[in-house]
Amino acid sequence: MEKVQHSKLITFPEKREEFEKIIGFDYIRAQLSPKTPFGKRYFQHIQSLKGEHLIGQLQDTQYIIQILEKNTKLCEAVENTLECIVDISQTVRRLETGEVVDEIELFELKNFVLTVQSLREKLLGFLDDKFIPPNLEDVLNLLDPEGLRMPTFYIYDLYDERLKEIRKKKRELNKIHSEKDDPEGSEMEIALENEEREIEKQVIERISENLSQKATELRNAIEKVRYLDVILAKAKLAVELGLSMPSICTQEIEDARRLVICDMFNPILKEKLVAGGKRYQPVSIEIEKGVTLIVGANMSGKSVVLRTVALIQYMAQLGFFVPARVCETVYFDTIAIVTEDAQRPLSGLSSFAAEIKAIDEIYCKVKENSMTSLNSLIMIDEPARTTNPHEGTAIVNAIVELFESVECYALIVSHFDGINAKRRLRVKGLKSDVQLSGATINIQDYIDYQLIKVEGDEVPKEAIRVMELLKINDEFVNKAKEKIDELNKKQKN
Repeated sequence: MEKVQHSKLITFPEKREEFEKIIGFDYIRAQLSPKTPFGKRYFQHIQSLKGEHLIGQLQDTQYIIQILEKNTKLCEAVENTLECIVDISQTVRRLETGEVVDEIELFELKNFVLTVQSLREKLLGFLDDKFIPPNLEDVLNLLDPEGLRMPTFYIYDLYDERLKEIRKKKRELNKIHSEKDDPEGSEMEIALENEEREIEKQVIERISENLSQKATELRNAIEKVRYLDVILAKAKLAVELGLSMPSICTQEIEDARRLVICDMFNPILKEKLVAGGKRYQPVSIEIEKGVTLIVGANMSGKSVVLRTVALIQYMAQLGFFVPARVCETVYFDTIAIVTEDAQRPLSGLSSFAAEIKAIDEIYCKVKENSMTSLNSLIMIDEPARTTNPHEGTAIVNAIVELFESVECYALIVSHFDGINAKRRLRVKGLKSDVQLSGATINIQDYIDYQLIKVEGDEVPKEAIRVMELLKINDEFVNKAKEKIDELNKKQKN
């Protein structure tokens, strides 16, 4: 089986577990259910795929999904068989280097081969050859010369004709000493025992030598089993979470090429809402090369959009189906996200300082990537949120201009007015038909999370409306309105 070529994906934060937690991939990982040690190890150390290998895994996942839909019983039987697979990787490595293995390893190896043969029988005629492990009958004959096909290992008499005679003599002597109540045995028995052990040692050496010639077949079987387990786990995840196959352009990115994601959803948030009897509103977005700015009021889901886009892109590059109805994207060498909870602890620095250090680091890396024709996807959530609006606006404008000057795709969220971005999206926000009532309402139920294109540089002002809907004390609301009017007058003057 052709070895999969992995690609080096740079993430920010650089620690992959930190990055995965921020975007929600730890939730995805927890939903996976690989059955073999090989599949579990693959997902523990999963790597980004590229080119034909990436496209191939996506297509194979789609193929297995179709099998799942047609033959549920077959898939259950395959999973049950996969759960019986033992890890023989270390044994195969030892055989490849010409080492002599022990009886425990031979026992595990025999069990592996028996299970693979059973798996092969189940798959023949149902799945494509790429998923079917090789026929290991020759290996099985080496481990089971008597053809009993039992999940045990024993150094059979058939391995060496001398063993049959020695073991016969041992049984006769043992019977004699048992009748005479002589537990000590005899010197002859000891001699036979030593001779038997020496022959068994020679047998194991011969078996190991013969198996070393079958190491390639065993390695191929491991790879086939691993791949089947991985694709089956990805297919089941796609069915369970309602994921769809992404379309990934593997060619050179053209300036006009866009990332198109239709009806995306955040799996974690969707699960919580559905569990609470609420409906999740999918969101669509198009991201062009350069900077796309997202504005909107608080609680309008801007940060969720960033995390979901990052999750979708990351999953796509790992060969997963994604939480969206449609996803047309390209391959990125760098995926970076800066959010409030992504700040790395920097001794003696404020959260603002940590944030700016992170953005600066990303910018320098993106600038370097641009000069080497590498592609970057950058997402920044509310930069300079902790500064005063005057300086914050200036800093965000600087960030926008810098990332516009380099070859990258950047998605920036901000609540500041006066941000000069070529492409602006706004969360539609509070629905206009929301009526005040006697009872306190859940604001999220009355927000339209759609992203719409907008002109101008103002951010929607919905805070007072939210206060009213939350039944905040009239005195508080009126005082806030009064102060807003005062600020507006100052700005006009």
